[in-house]
Amino acid sequence: MSTHSPSLWRVLSETWRIIIGHPRHFLALSVLFLLPISFASIIYTFLVQPNSLHSHYLQSLFLVSTPDPKPGNSLLLISILYILSVFLFSLCATPSITYSTFTAFYGKPVKFVSSLKSIPVSFFPLLATLFVTEIILGLIIFAFALLMLVAYNGLVLLGVEMDYDSEYFLVFVTVIAVFLVGLLVYLLVEWCLSNAVVVLESKWGFAPLKRSSYLVKGMRKVAVSIMVFFGILSGLSSMWYSNLIANAGGSSKGWIIVQMVVYVVFSTVLSLYSMAANTVLLNPLQSVAWRNGIADR
Repeated sequence: MSTHSPSLWRVLSETWRIIIGHPRHFLALSVLFLLPISFASIIYTFLVQPNSLHSHYLQSLFLVSTPDPKPGNSLLLISILYILSVFLFSLCATPSITYSTFTAFYGKPVKFVSSLKSIPVSFFPLLATLFVTEIILGLIIFAFALLMLVAYNGLVLLGVEMDYDSEYFLVFVTVIAVFLVGLLVYLLVEWCLSNAVVVLESKWGFAPLKRSSYLVKGMRKVAVSIMVFFGILSGLSSMWYSNLIANAGGSSKGWIIVQMVVYVVFSTVLSLYSMAANTVLLNPLQSVAWRNGIADR
């Protein structure tokens, strides 16, 4: 792929070339780290509501019964275990897939052991960067909530009718929500390369966020198009799975299992391509920065 003009098509085609060029390597990483995440989402779906008809039907597919002595405590424990498992597997998948994609992009030998060795090196930097990111996002949401409260009280003092069922209150909340979502989406685009930067440039904390924002500059349309592309596919997949669960009681067990397997495989492949595509986008941007003598050294 040209290092001068990355585009959605070039990023996707290069990602395809890299993964197809090393199918067993990326298959092994996907089975180890991404497949458990996709499978956990299915297990979580029918364990969180053990009293529902569809949940009992889905439990019978896996020959699992869920004890229900304390629904509140069980739900909390299941949710914590699910979040922790997704969190840990993601922190392992990100460095191994990013490192492998980077190595393959430049035509170097892709070694499975080397990919696994990248996990302990990047695990805690990724964790620290995620922690910093969550703090920043939390402060932004808190600031908007505070601003909303101040603005609301100010409008009330000015005599504007701000009852919860009034049109003014609806417009007020909508405007605040649009600004907040817009800011969060903007930051999501600016920081889309942060995980890859952590792995490939050994930065952590706030530095990868700043570096990602610098590299994305001038290429935001490509970054947005990649995020939208994978976001749409992920959204359609989630809608299809939700519809599958809603109508599970009216289908045969065999057909439901087949569709669940397809969903798990599709979600795993989608996650793999999304992580690899971010790395493919980062590589030419790095090359341009280094060639211009601007990159941090």
